[in-house]
Amino acid sequence: MLSFPFSLLALISYVTSMGLPDYIQPCSRNDPNINECALKSARQSIRQFSLGDPSRKLPSLDPSYVAEMTVYIPNENGLKLVFKDNYFYGLSGMELQNLKFDFNKKIITTEALVNLDVTNKYELSGKLMMVPISSHGDSSIKLKKTDLKVKMWYEHVTGPDGKIHWNITKHDIKYELEKAVFRLENLLGDKQIGDQINNLLNELWRDIVADVGPYICRSMTTAVVENLGVFLEQVSYDELFPE
Repeated sequence: MLSFPFSLLALISYVTSMGLPDYIQPCSRNDPNINECALKSARQSIRQFSLGDPSRKLPSLDPSYVAEMTVYIPNENGLKLVFKDNYFYGLSGMELQNLKFDFNKKIITTEALVNLDVTNKYELSGKLMMVPISSHGDSSIKLKKTDLKVKMWYEHVTGPDGKIHWNITKHDIKYELEKAVFRLENLLGDKQIGDQINNLLNELWRDIVADVGPYICRSMTTAVVENLGVFLEQVSYDELFPE
C-alpha cells in the first residue's frame, strides 16, 4: 500500500467558486442511498473528467505521463531496462465498481477497473548470457484488467468564497492486474534475439510490475488527486452534496 500526505491549499488563492459543471449531478447528503447516487453520477462524468476541462484549469488525464521507469532483470547484474516518455492511455474508459463516502470520518473509498495501453521509448543495456548488449527504440506495454482500490482522506476548509470546501489530505492505493504484455521493437537489430528478450520480459511480467507498479500508481493517482483537488476548490460541499 502506498501512503503519502498531499495538500492543495496553496492553490486556493487563485481559484474562485465555479459551481457544478453540467456533466456532474449533485447528490443529497441526506439521501439514504447516497453512495448509489454518487456512483451513478461519477460513472456519467468520469470520461469528461479524465479528458480534462480547460475552462476549469483541469488538464487531460488520458493520456497520463510518467517520465521514466527502470527495471533490472533479474537483478542489477543482469539487464537494465529503462522506459522513457511513458504515455498511459485508457483512464477515460475506466469502469467504476463502487464509490463510498463516510462523512463522519471524512473518507472516500472507490474501486475501479481499467485497461491501460502505454507507449514509450526503451533503453536496454547489460549482459545477456555474459555478452554485453545495448539497444534502444520504441516500445509498448499493455496492462490488462487493472483493479485499483483507492482511499482518500479529506478535511473541511473555508474557501475564498466563504463556503466550505473539501481538501484531500492523503490517499492510499492498492492494485492488482490480470496481465502485463511488453513489446520492445528493433532489439539489437536481430528479430530472433529480439523475440527471445520479449518472451523473457513477458515471462517475468509479475516481477517487472512489482518494480514499476508502485511508481506508476503513485504518479497516476497523484495526477488524478491534483485534478480532483482543483475541482473541489471550485465546487463547495453544499453544491456537491446539498441537504
